[in-house]
Amino acid sequence: MFRIVGRKVNIKDYLRTIVDMKWNPQFITLHNTAAPSLAQRPNGFTEQHMRNLQGYYSGKGWPGGPHFFVDQNGIWAFNPIELPGVHSPSWNKKAIGVEMLGDYSYESFNSGDGAKVRDNTVLLIAELSKHFSFDPKTMKLHKEDKKTTHDCPGKNVSKDEFIKLVEKELNQETKIVIYRKGEGHDPAGITSGLYKDGVNYGMVKNVEAITGTSCGKTGLQPIRVILGNKYTYSWDAPNMKLYCVEK
Repeated sequence: MFRIVGRKVNIKDYLRTIVDMKWNPQFITLHNTAAPSLAQRPNGFTEQHMRNLQGYYSGKGWPGGPHFFVDQNGIWAFNPIELPGVHSPSWNKKAIGVEMLGDYSYESFNSGDGAKVRDNTVLLIAELSKHFSFDPKTMKLHKEDKKTTHDCPGKNVSKDEFIKLVEKELNQETKIVIYRKGEGHDPAGITSGLYKDGVNYGMVKNVEAITGTSCGKTGLQPIRVILGNKYTYSWDAPNMKLYCVEK
């Protein structure tokens, strides 16, 4: 029987525990469980359910399973993220598998417990996208696998709408940490920024107040536009911090 994590996790904390990836995931594949449905699991998953799923997949001869299950109460880590899983015939060696509790061929994805599952899954995929530097638009639905014959994750899941929610989640406040040349190991200043569509932005007046530079622009601008090639940049995605070090 293959090894599982089998517990509910804080996804940010869980991803910080990764030390030795044995594969190179390229995107995320989204599924629904269908059975059980939301109606069949009104209180979500338990650790016993995770062990039952481990036995079920092992009984099918699978060497792994999906990496995550998501219910109305949170996120469950299943297949260790350090290892490839089994969830979609064409993409097991390429994709992180995410299973959402519910049967979205008929259960609502936009209200009640379905909306709670949706929102927890949005958070999960946003954090995975940050950690592994995935573009959310690369996410695939299970039914897009040409070797899959069923409508998973169900007709009530709109890929375009879901990706927009992930992108909105990613457009979050960041911290811009600025170091000036010759001013020691402490930052010259820290200001708030915004991470949007893979780009870090900051308020020009706030950044220039720390650096003493002038870029000739105003308002919210990409940090690289404000500071140019006079700084090196290091993006700490899990902690949403951009480090800018003067050359």
